[in-house]
Amino acid sequence: MAIGGTRLDTPSAVGDEGRPRGASLTVVAVVAVAVLAAAGFLVGQPLAFTTFALFVGLLSAGMALLSRDRLQATVLGHLLFLPAAVVLAALVGASGLVAFSSPGVATLAVGGLVAMFGVTAGWNDVLNRSTVTTTLVQSGLSYVCFLLWLLVLTTVVGTGFLGWEIVTDLTRGGGPVAAFFGLFGLLGFATAGLYIAVRAVPAIEVTPVHRRPDATARYGRLKSVLLRSTAAAWGVVALGIVGLVGGLIGPVLSLPGIRATVVPVAQLTAIPLACVAVLALLVAVLAWTVRHATAGFERLSTRTVGAAVAAVSYSLALLVAIPTFLRLGYVGVTFLFFVPVLPLLVYVGLVAVLLGFYTGILPGRAASAAVVAAGLVAMGLGGALVGFPSLFVFGAVTGALVAWDVGTFGLGVTAELGHIPETRRLELYHGVVAVGIGLLAVAGLTVLDLARRSVGSAVGSPTTMGIAVLGVVLVAVGLRG
Repeated sequence: MAIGGTRLDTPSAVGDEGRPRGASLTVVAVVAVAVLAAAGFLVGQPLAFTTFALFVGLLSAGMALLSRDRLQATVLGHLLFLPAAVVLAALVGASGLVAFSSPGVATLAVGGLVAMFGVTAGWNDVLNRSTVTTTLVQSGLSYVCFLLWLLVLTTVVGTGFLGWEIVTDLTRGGGPVAAFFGLFGLLGFATAGLYIAVRAVPAIEVTPVHRRPDATARYGRLKSVLLRSTAAAWGVVALGIVGLVGGLIGPVLSLPGIRATVVPVAQLTAIPLACVAVLALLVAVLAWTVRHATAGFERLSTRTVGAAVAAVSYSLALLVAIPTFLRLGYVGVTFLFFVPVLPLLVYVGLVAVLLGFYTGILPGRAASAAVVAAGLVAMGLGGALVGFPSLFVFGAVTGALVAWDVGTFGLGVTAELGHIPETRRLELYHGVVAVGIGLLAVAGLTVLDLARRSVGSAVGSPTTMGIAVLGVVLVAVGLRG
């Protein structure tokens, strides 16, 4: 339904309801940053809890790009989402280990990450059921492709080392049996590689139309010769294996004339045949890549190709990083083995978010505000466990209520009235009132706690937590009453 009057954006903006609700989300972001900065100031490092904000932003930006239909955007979304998510998953895992010795610090760190993610997800409009589902499916597909590429690369590297050893052994002049199997085995690989390359290269398509019949005939004869040569070479290898089992191949190859022929020929042709096989396979892979990269993609195939391209990037990055990890000693080797497992923690988190949507724990329209509120409440709890002043506990919990109320109100009123100037003014008015009520509540609760401490009690005791809960109730009544 079209909205009449002056608009602040166009209907083609992010989401069905226009761009993110700027006024409400600005208030939510300011509240979250204030709590994060206060926590950092109390630990002596003002930026301690915002250090990983860049990775949180990259994660939410990647989620937004994964919902696009263009290949470039999809690949960029993969490259932004999963690496940032792996870094954050490693941080959450480290926080879990820290929780055994200092649960308060771990709760503060995880709460800060959750709050920052809620803010960035709100601005990017990615915390909804469809976007999270798309992210889970697409990133999961890239992870499966990543594991397959690792297997392929490991196989290729292992085969390359084995082939290099065989070729070097043949060039040194080994025994006649090794020379026989090496010669015909390399011949079989070379002809098979040429056959694959000939089939992959679009030779007929680039031939002028008036010459295509003759080219097609020559093309067919060439493929037939290569296929028969491959079959003949591997047939000789199979006969050699039968003769080796029967004990006949050794005496035959030991005859002076045959030995004097097979060993020198294997020495001379080992390196050329190996180079032909490798180059032919490289040409085939390059031709296949070019043909598929220049073709148009449907929506499903675009996302599949994007996941495959991203998986190749992940695999190459991991291979390049292996020497760096090895130089770090046991810590680097341990982290290297855990890197392929960390995405599973990310997918567990995405599944938990989807369960929150399906069970109604996360509201469909105000999920980002709810996530910010949950993160700030966790920071308040962590501050109480660490022993922060009660003012921080009150401020974090009150900020959670303010963020939740302002976010839900802004999202709801924008959906009902549209993103027009009047809506923004209404958002600003409600945000200012909510923040004002929150500041008054924090001031009142701080005075109440000072009076309690004058009687005698320790900050961070269960009584302080009880007052924090009372603050939640009072602020909720003030905001919703």
